[in-house]
Amino acid sequence: MKAPRHAPVIVLLLVAAAACGFGVYRWVAPGSAAPQQAANAMPAAGKTMTADDALNLKMDSLDGGGGRKLADWKGKAVVLNFWATWCQPCRQEIPLLVKLQAQYAGQGLQVIGIATDETDEKSVQAFLKRMVVNYPMLMGTDDVGTMVAAFGGTLIGLPYTLVLDRNGKVLSIHAGELHPAEAEQLVNLALSGQGPAAPSAATMVTPATATQPVTTAK
Repeated sequence: MKAPRHAPVIVLLLVAAAACGFGVYRWVAPGSAAPQQAANAMPAAGKTMTADDALNLKMDSLDGGGGRKLADWKGKAVVLNFWATWCQPCRQEIPLLVKLQAQYAGQGLQVIGIATDETDEKSVQAFLKRMVVNYPMLMGTDDVGTMVAAFGGTLIGLPYTLVLDRNGKVLSIHAGELHPAEAEQLVNLALSGQGPAAPSAATMVTPATATQPVTTAK
């Protein structure tokens, strides 16, 4: 008996359906990541970290004061800014952060900068000597991407800012350069200590400002 003429077509459709099914499974399987997110995110070096670990991660102080950790500022409302010397929006943002620190320090605000995607600590220190900065600067390590992930963020570019309450809990995440009105909102949020329950719901992105991509860790 001859096979129906349309049998090869049916076989091809079944093969294609099977292939598509495998692709869908690979996309939704637990632990799998969207290719674009994995490509854009700063590498986490295969490590995992809790929020408490992130608060206690030691980094060199760029003022020569030795190792510091975010937990050292517990009790302060923290605006945590990830930046780099090569990032123009980051450089433009520093005077605004200096102003915020001067204006709200008496109310318990602490701005902290973390130099990210830098390889030479001395060159970063030399850059800071040319700037007037009134808040602590730390030298980011290879664990910066993992640190951000522990706080519920994804370090896809610079500048990148987290707002922490006085107990070190993330209240908001902002990707891109801060502008005065946005910065005031974040400061008010930090000082009030009132934010969304989940960091993902607190994510704030500035559509008009493209972030500088993070290429490699320190």
